[in-house]
Amino acid sequence: MTKCWYYDVDELKSPEKFSESMIRLPWEERRDKVTRYRFGKDKRLCLGAGLVASYALREFGVYDLTLDYSKEGKPFLASATDIYFNLSHSGKYAVCAVSGRPVGVDIEEIRSYEEDVAWLCFLRKERDWAGREEDLDKAFYRLWTRKESYMKCLGQGFSLDPLSFSVVPGAETCKGYRFWETAIGGHQVCVCALEGEEVLFCEYPAQPIPI
Repeated sequence: MTKCWYYDVDELKSPEKFSESMIRLPWEERRDKVTRYRFGKDKRLCLGAGLVASYALREFGVYDLTLDYSKEGKPFLASATDIYFNLSHSGKYAVCAVSGRPVGVDIEEIRSYEEDVAWLCFLRKERDWAGREEDLDKAFYRLWTRKESYMKCLGQGFSLDPLSFSVVPGAETCKGYRFWETAIGGHQVCVCALEGEEVLFCEYPAQPIPI
């Protein structure tokens, strides 16, 4: 089972909630990263991603949250290399997917179709598919979150050429992988995981489990 937790970080606009959450965050390096951001929105997203990740991992049965990093800079659990997790944030939401197998997740706030990005990152058949959809903006972000979640699931990020594979719904060329999608408050979310997995989307609880 793969679980993808999502969190509306607007809750952290409260100075008291923000301060309390910074104390509960288990990773010093992420606390440092939060403080380096200039704008409140970026601070909340960074902090929120850390909160939802620590909760999701503990809910998955992991309590030693010591992290190490791959040569590509992707974090992994030093004490539980058979547990995979991935983070993303955009707009006002942070998400974390956790699984016993490789997993990637992406969330994007649905804004306007970006033609320049589409020409750089989408194959012609992907652009044609988007052009036939009723909501072009949503179609763009469906393709984008599929692309990014797949590249993150492989652990390669944008070192993998986004034009080397297709993510057209129903005609994907990502052999051995599947996509699970949902829309949350004007945001598009996609989880990429291995075939045979089950993916469950969960809202981050108002009262996280104790650290």
